[in-house]
Amino acid sequence: MTTSGATRTSSSVWRACCRTAEWIRKGGAGVAALLYPAQCVECGAAIPWGSVVCLPCAERLPHPAGTACAVCGEQLASDSLDLCLRCGTRLRAFDAAVSLGPYDAGLRDLLRRFKFGREKAIGRWLAHELVRRHGSLLGEIDCVTHVPMTRAEERARGFNPSRFLARTAARRLGLPERRLLVKARATLPQRVLSARERGRNLSDAFVAVRSGKGAVLLVDDLLTTGATVDECARTLKRAGFDRVTVATVSRA
Repeated sequence: MTTSGATRTSSSVWRACCRTAEWIRKGGAGVAALLYPAQCVECGAAIPWGSVVCLPCAERLPHPAGTACAVCGEQLASDSLDLCLRCGTRLRAFDAAVSLGPYDAGLRDLLRRFKFGREKAIGRWLAHELVRRHGSLLGEIDCVTHVPMTRAEERARGFNPSRFLARTAARRLGLPERRLLVKARATLPQRVLSARERGRNLSDAFVAVRSGKGAVLLVDDLLTTGATVDECARTLKRAGFDRVTVATVSRA
């Protein structure tokens, strides 16, 4: 009998668990990779353990092509232009925006599987790709934040995709991820509203919970007209922040 109250059997089980954990740490994960090889979520091809999309499928995803708007990143019809119609006719609150590419084909499928299927491994890969492609443009960022949801919206979805992307990107960039905004009230989907209605729909919907200075990276999953990130950026600048760069997985 042991004096600690534990039986010899439970002590043996504990030691066995410790040995298994040490085996995994020293290389057992490599054996697991052989027994259960990872597959590309797009085509099913074998890929390195920990990967999500194979290189050929990643290269086939939609990429920005041609000249882009200097502010929002929308593709322009002519190389002689530097701003899109929206950014050329109104003052944006955010300073620049980057994305992986247009909301089309494989990129649309990956984003939907992440948002609605809660496939978070895909979300991590998307955030890593965003940083890999645009990391050089994000060098002056001081912290990372996200477009918030109301509590009811987050409960209905199960999680906030934008916050997940922001946390992953922040870790990759080595920057703090901070909750700077809350969504004070529910809003209608922007896609069903006219341009005038969109402005009213988002007016005072976001509230800053923290003031500060410096440059902020504002992360969202999808950029359409830019009205949502514009309102978030406006709120952040009212709270004292100097510059807001927007990063989204895609733009529609």
